[in-house]
Amino acid sequence: MPFWSATIPTQPSHGGAGVHIFIVDATRYEQARGHALASAQLPDARRHRRDAALDIQRLAVKEIRPGWGV
Repeated sequence: MPFWSATIPTQPSHGGAGVHIFIVDATRYEQARGHALASAQLPDARRHRRDAALDIQRLAVKEIRPGWGV
């Protein structure tokens, strides 16, 4: 099963901006996107980003292929 990188831009209430990145395993793009969105709603993920709002419209999902980043 391939791995995917899902990057979701965030907007904290106090200003600034950031991203929350998830690495998920899934057979298809749609499944990877769904896993990332579900993971982003978990209490640990919300706490990690200090409850910053997610910009789901700009969510980016890319398959991680062998040799990626080398």
